[in-house]
Amino acid sequence: MCHANGDMRDPETIETELMEISAIADDLVKFERIVAWCGAHPDEVPFALHQLMGRRERGRGTDEA
Repeated sequence: MCHANGDMRDPETIETELMEISAIADDLVKFERIVAWCGAHPDEVPFALHQLMGRRERGRGTDEA
């Protein structure tokens, strides 16, 4: 569950959990897992969003002309 002292779990653990969720093929199940994950780890949601947005930006590369 959520850590009372505000300490975040290991970033690699968080990323592994998010990668497992992202690998789910069924969108409804994926959505349900995301909601459950956010509810279980509300203090880690900002970190997770930062990681996901950074991955998206890195994925775009420098294709802009």
